Amino acid sequence: TFEEMTGIFSAKHVDLENIEEDPAGVSDASTDGRNFAVAGGVAQAVVNVIKRDHPDQEIKVANAEGLKECRQLLKLATLGKYPGYLLEGMACPGGCVAGAGTMQAIKKSQTSVGLYAKQSTHKTSSETEYIKELD
Repeated sequence: TFEEMTGIFSAKHVDLENIEEDPAGVSDASTDGRNFAVAGGVAQAVVNVIKRDHPDQEIKVANAEGLKECRQLLKLATLGKYPGYLLEGMACPGGCVAGAGTMQAIKKSQTSVGLYAKQSTHKTSSETEYIKELD
């Protein structure tokens, strides 16, 4: 969460105001990668990669936001209610953008992440330079 990251930066004496941006850093992140912090984002990234390679593949997804919903989703899955589904659970309602260290309204954070994600030149992680280096 942001709270933990703030603690790490503080412990390591990282001054975020004076860090130079790495031109190849987060600017190369994919749309899907940038959307990970929003509820549904991780599952959508998986769906997008599968659809890219197997466009006719049916992918059933079930999402849960908040611990209560996550428990319910897992309980139903255990009972066989979601056979073959991709399950995504986010402990914080709205996703990580709504975590303990959130300093603004959830909708505003989700909108900001969405706008940032749309600016990416890569839809999926497999299109980024970092993945190309692994091939």
